[in-house]
Amino acid sequence: MNMVIKTLSHILLVCLALSLMVGCASSTTPPPSDTSLGPADRVDIVYFYSTPRCSRCIYAENQTRYTVETCFADELASGKVTFQVVNLRDEENATIINKYGAYIPSLFINTIRDGTEDIKEVRDIWLILGNDEAFTEAVRSKIEKSLKGEE
Repeated sequence: MNMVIKTLSHILLVCLALSLMVGCASSTTPPPSDTSLGPADRVDIVYFYSTPRCSRCIYAENQTRYTVETCFADELASGKVTFQVVNLRDEENATIINKYGAYIPSLFINTIRDGTEDIKEVRDIWLILGNDEAFTEAVRSKIEKSLKGEE
């Protein structure tokens, strides 16, 4: 009886493996869809910090500010892009902290289109701290995509 169960188990495993291979081989990749949602009405850049402040957090804020003010000066002036720095320890900021779900120093990009907000945290900046060029390019690219509706 034990041998029959082992044999059936092996046959079942072989059948399962074959069906998976056939299923994978016959599946086709769907064509890429157009992910463009149209240009944003506004893009809000929000940097959250905590106290006491470390050099990494100060760098992230300063480099983000530099990127926004340098690369998006016209958009800042028109209000199409906004930049805000928020202290996580200040109780007066509870509403915005809860809205973004921020609890540690973080950078968020909020794309507003037709009254709908799409909030995304920018996490990869922490891997490129100290590399001014890479940091600026990463933040610039994300803001640009948000403005164009290509997120």
